[in-house]
This record gives sequence, structure tokens and C-alpha cells, in this order.
Amino acid sequence: MSTEICAAYVNPVQAGMNEGSTERARFLYIDGGLLFAQIGSRLCTSDDYGISWNEYPAKLRGGVHAFSRMHARLMRKGIHSIRLLSDGKILILTKHAIWTYRKGCDVNDTFLIPRGTRPLFVCEDRGGALFWGEYFSNPGRGEVHIYGSFDNAESWDVVYRLKNIRHVHGVFCDPYDNRIWVTTGDADAESGIWVTGDRFKTIEKVTGGGQQHRAVQLIFTESYVYFGTDTPYERNYIYRLHKKSGEAERLAAVDSSVYWGCKVGKYIFFSTAIEPSAVNTSEYACIWGANDGEQWRCLTKLKKDPWPMKLFQLGQIFFPHGENGTGYLFYTPMATEGDQTLQRVKVSELF
Repeated sequence: MSTEICAAYVNPVQAGMNEGSTERARFLYIDGGLLFAQIGSRLCTSDDYGISWNEYPAKLRGGVHAFSRMHARLMRKGIHSIRLLSDGKILILTKHAIWTYRKGCDVNDTFLIPRGTRPLFVCEDRGGALFWGEYFSNPGRGEVHIYGSFDNAESWDVVYRLKNIRHVHGVFCDPYDNRIWVTTGDADAESGIWVTGDRFKTIEKVTGGGQQHRAVQLIFTESYVYFGTDTPYERNYIYRLHKKSGEAERLAAVDSSVYWGCKVGKYIFFSTAIEPSAVNTSEYACIWGANDGEQWRCLTKLKKDPWPMKLFQLGQIFFPHGENGTGYLFYTPMATEGDQTLQRVKVSELF
């Protein structure tokens, strides 16, 4: 495995698979110290940092089954993300559908995604309201919908219609003030970061109008919103947005588009994807981290595997969604060295 700093600390997590297994594995979610991962065709949980795993009692459907890691990549099969709800139910996002599971129940609810394959994120505010935005190609640039549920995912309705954008990258709840933030793309005028404090009765564009405002995931602290840019046309950077002033402060240059991020305690991490363009020329997916939000370092570099990107996906590194209180960074490489395996590293040994 190719690394710059933490080679001695990156170890495969034992996930109940046979040695040499070609099954898909991916971290999905973390709730304090409870980890969720897809291992083969099973949804599994671990409460000991991934050392041992138990199968979650949900009868998975919706295209999660794959014969191998390569089959999963080719067919875009698998669980893309999950979310535990405040009432104990679990949302599972698969291709074209959102599934709502009740533990131990054989009958579960399904919401078919009207347009696109799936939302990239679903967020929940303090009152239990759920929101997500449409992510689809939208060549005609029609209205893009924000969906909401106020009955614990029993039903979904359009709560806002965004115009003059291509699609929504993500919808996120700031845990510090309960406001909902939205990221959009892709052209200059379509790229922006938005916020609502009244559950989409109104919405305000905080920053936008160029590729340096084109973001996917947002990470929150008490005073700032952190993001990395996702553009194939310009140099990419990590920024922090001042919540009070709305000013975006450039923190670090990175070598490719930023898709995913996470927090582990006070530590913030983003990963870059291998998305070749005239500007993005790197053959490595990287994890960037900071222990203070200001001094950023590349912690791990994973080389793209030889399989073609158009069929077998871009090289990237996923983090589990949710609140991580373990002191470990968990991640899953895709289409790179360590493809679709479970990896962890002790955060205190990275800085």
C-alpha cells in the first residue's frame, strides 16, 4: 500500500471474511462507537472498532448483492449509505431506492427515487425531520427538488424547488445550530453553498458563482464550515467558511477533486478522488487531515488500480457517515490499492 506518512498505522480490519476473499466490504456509518459496514451481501455491526462483527437483522433487497468486488463496481451494486433515525429505524440507500428498516420486522417500506440513482446524503435535524436533494444528470436544467419527511420516513414530499442548478450534491444539518446546509453544482453559476434556518420555507445562498464554490460534503465546527472543492477545471483547495461573515478562507491546495470528509473528535479529514482532467493529473487518491482545521497534511496516498474508470469507477476513499467517538479513522478505498476493504488507523498516531 502506498502511503506518505502513516504506512505503519494503516491496517486491514478483520471483518469476518475468509482470507483472500473477493467479497465487497465498505464502512457505511458510525454512531458513537457502533460501526456499520456492508460485508459481502450482509449489513454488519461492530462495537469493538471492527475487530468482530455481527450481522444486522435486515433482509436486504434493492441490488445490494454482488458476486465479487469487481462485479459490485461494474454494476454499481451495494449499499451506498445508511442512517440511523431517532426513533430506532434505519434508512438504507441503494441504487434507485431508499429502504426503511425496522429491526426484526420482515415488512419494510421503500421509496423509489424518481430521478437519478440516489441522493448522496440524507440528513436529520434535531426535531427528527429528514431531508435530501436530487442528484441526477439534468441536461435540460429543470427544477431540482429537495425532499423532506416529517413522519420518520413514512412518507417523502418535495419541500423546496431549486432553479438554475444541475443537481444537489448534499444536504447537511449543522449540529451546532440545527440549520440545514445544501451544496450544489456543477457549472460556475450553478455551484454554491446554501443554508436554511426554517426547514426550507426560505433558503439563502451563502457563497457561490464559481468552481471554487463547488463542493460535495460539508464538515462543521462551532465557528466554521469546512469543505473541499470538486472541480476538474481549476486547482482544488480545502476551505473553511466563516459562519458569521460568510467569508470562505483558503487553507490548502490538494491535487484532485474532494468528494468525502469526516470528523473524528476535533480532527477533520477529506479525501481526494482520481478524476483525470487537464488540471487533475494525479494517479493517487489521498486522505488529507488537520488536527486544528488550519495545518493540512496528506496522510495517505493510494494508487489507482489498472481497471478502466468508465466501467469500474473512479479511484476514491470513503468514510463512514455519522458521529465518530472512537479515536480511530475508518475508511474504505475504492478502485485503488486496498479496493473495497475495511481500513482503520489510530488518529493520535497521525499528528
